[in-house]
Amino acid sequence: MRIRLPLFEYIFVFGLCLALCFLLPQCVKKPDIPSSAPDFTLKTVHGQEIILSSLKGKVILLDFWATWCGPCKESIPHLIHLYRNYRDKGFELIGMSMDKADQIELVRRFIGSMEIPYPVIITPEEVAKNYKVTGFPTTILIDRQGKVREKIIGFNNGIAKQLVAKVEELTSEKP
Repeated sequence: MRIRLPLFEYIFVFGLCLALCFLLPQCVKKPDIPSSAPDFTLKTVHGQEIILSSLKGKVILLDFWATWCGPCKESIPHLIHLYRNYRDKGFELIGMSMDKADQIELVRRFIGSMEIPYPVIITPEEVAKNYKVTGFPTTILIDRQGKVREKIIGFNNGIAKQLVAKVEELTSEKP
């Protein structure tokens, strides 16, 4: 025996399906990133002043991390390798330590023990908020025009490969 639905129910079900087709793509959350990189002027743990806007024309990777963060420690050897391989191609990497300002000696010892060759800043909370950092490590990639092109939270082998590919792509773009 076949049950026949009234025309109204067909229209209702069709309308519901149509509405879901338009609403569901809006539910997928894209990373919350600013379109252009918020500028800052900060000193590294060794006293060097860094003005982000003065690095325009270079591809910049900002690595928000902390000494107590396991995945951050795991990512650092990869970032060192990335820095050494691409710095001659217009690539700059800045470590953005989220350790507290009174822990500067701890951060300096950590930098020494990991042999980090790139500049490291103890980052004020305001700068992390400007970049909408919600977890560690957070990697921000900025193109030569100062536009944020990628925000990646966390670290694993897949992310390591993704970073290499993205840095290769950005450093290959014409200024």
